[in-house]
Amino acid sequence: MSYDYRLCNVLLADGKRSEEHPELYVRQTPSVRVAEGEEGALLSPTCVCYDFATYLNAFSALKWRRYTTIDNVWLRLEVRGSFEVRYTGYRLMLQKPQRTVYERASYDLDDYAVIDFCYPSDEAAMLSFEVVCDKPLTLKRAYFFTKIEEDALRDVELAVATTTFLKEDYVVPNIRLFQDKILGCDEPIARHFTLHVVDNGRTLDARALESDRVHVHPNPNVGGAGGFSRGMMEAMEQEHPATHVLLMDDDVQIHPEAIKRTFNVLRVLKDEYLGHFVSGAMLCLEDPNKFHEDVGFVGRAGGYRAAKLSEDDQRFVDVSSLESCMLLEALDPHLPNMYAAWWYCCIPVASIRTHGLALPFFIRGDDAEYGNRAAKGFITMNGICIWHLSNAGAYKAAFERYYQLRNFLIAQAASGIYQNVDLVNVVHHFFGLDLKTFNYDSAELCLRGFEDFLRGPDHLAHIKTDENNRALFKKNETLVPLDEIDDPCMQDVSFVVNALPTEIGDRSLVSRAYDFLTFNGQRGPRGLGDGGVAVIPYDGWYYPANVIRGKEALLAVTADGARGVLRKKDRARFEELLKRYKSDMRLFEKNKEDILNGWAKARDELTSVEFWRRYLKEQAEAQGE
Repeated sequence: MSYDYRLCNVLLADGKRSEEHPELYVRQTPSVRVAEGEEGALLSPTCVCYDFATYLNAFSALKWRRYTTIDNVWLRLEVRGSFEVRYTGYRLMLQKPQRTVYERASYDLDDYAVIDFCYPSDEAAMLSFEVVCDKPLTLKRAYFFTKIEEDALRDVELAVATTTFLKEDYVVPNIRLFQDKILGCDEPIARHFTLHVVDNGRTLDARALESDRVHVHPNPNVGGAGGFSRGMMEAMEQEHPATHVLLMDDDVQIHPEAIKRTFNVLRVLKDEYLGHFVSGAMLCLEDPNKFHEDVGFVGRAGGYRAAKLSEDDQRFVDVSSLESCMLLEALDPHLPNMYAAWWYCCIPVASIRTHGLALPFFIRGDDAEYGNRAAKGFITMNGICIWHLSNAGAYKAAFERYYQLRNFLIAQAASGIYQNVDLVNVVHHFFGLDLKTFNYDSAELCLRGFEDFLRGPDHLAHIKTDENNRALFKKNETLVPLDEIDDPCMQDVSFVVNALPTEIGDRSLVSRAYDFLTFNGQRGPRGLGDGGVAVIPYDGWYYPANVIRGKEALLAVTADGARGVLRKKDRARFEELLKRYKSDMRLFEKNKEDILNGWAKARDELTSVEFWRRYLKEQAEAQGE
């Protein structure tokens, strides 16, 4: 029996975001706002064309054809008023998208009516529609659907697992949103959805938030890796065991429609994509039109990169333009070391049962390692996304040096991934960079991460996360307002905040030799250079060699220029750290084979359900639960 199965809802008025950024939802000519009425979205009574070919509302025909079994696409409008509808499709061309109007139809409806339109089966990348009206019009509901045999739909039980640590301002509204808009909706997902909130901070009021399909799990503070692993286990063991687990950050804003579309894709997936992860995009919370990433990869230099952006230019893409939306859908990157970030990543439970849970990384690299280990590929689609603060990952040396470097090394050794990356050389690079910029505590964190990798899997399995983090976080620099830095050398400091040096710059052979041999004047003859202070970015990714050469102090400032830290050259600390680094490298070279084999042999144990049960219990006891 044929069944009208809804695939994507068209998002109309949507509170503050649609008011401030309507181009994500609908483009209007001339530009006016869509008002939200009691019965639906009240479109303007003036002569306006409303074009729904946008990031959130265009139907991604290219992706639905590629990933799913559907062979027909319909649009349904529930509408009242006098108007014309243009049913449109878009092909990606070299210059700009090619628009095709499949049909125009005029209506004059005194009461609500249902209008259905079946799109032609062509090669359009996107399908959409336009509404032209010169009288009041109310669009009560609009959605794309397919006619399909009901027994052709897959059984899907979707669980969302979010891990939170003291982020009530985000996670509580999201819980309410899911209860209202997903569990309270009239679509099939309402009967096949469960939310697991893993509370690493143990501060949520579970009684006030829980319901039959919303569960709050107090958890020791074991970071994202531990929280998401707990969420996977809970999803597999819930009353109706999940077929898929959607991992999602706590400090995000999301439209429930993203989750509905994910569910609907899963129900009609082709067999060859059953092992793929659905990877949601991250857009900027501060500027919701800015797209950052929907699938990432680990680059040759050991950093995380957005796969759909140029490796040399990792700036945001503005999805308010139709051209950008089309390009993002058409791009199908095939790069080494790809992964889906866990701000929004839907994983088949079958993959979890085959490949296990996350490695106990606490934070950084758990998603990249897991995607490389367990995913057969990645499914992305415009409109399946979250919004996240772009500066939420503000630079912290404990994360970017200790955790990132340690976890990269473990992932490569344990899972055999990142084979095109020389991660020992990456440690060498960042350790040297920190020494040259006088960031000695950060250099020490590089060594601590490398040394904990050398200690092997037994050390990782029994490390006390709270105790370890307290020691690590003490090494993070303390930023203060610049006028609170009481040092005579600050009198001569001046800089332009948006012109801070970030590049090495052109260097003569003599300059290069000096930088290499002296580590920016920290060994060899004293007195070279002019002394004084240079101003550099605080984030530890930059090496402005020509600016810092010969300085006795460096003022590292934040991107807004409001805060900073004064670092001074310390030859004794430099010598101590360099000696320690050389000792660590000798130890690695001597025992390299045993170290790598030890991690490889331990991987299955470290990712097993049995290990995680024991590990979570030990961490809870250590944290006084």
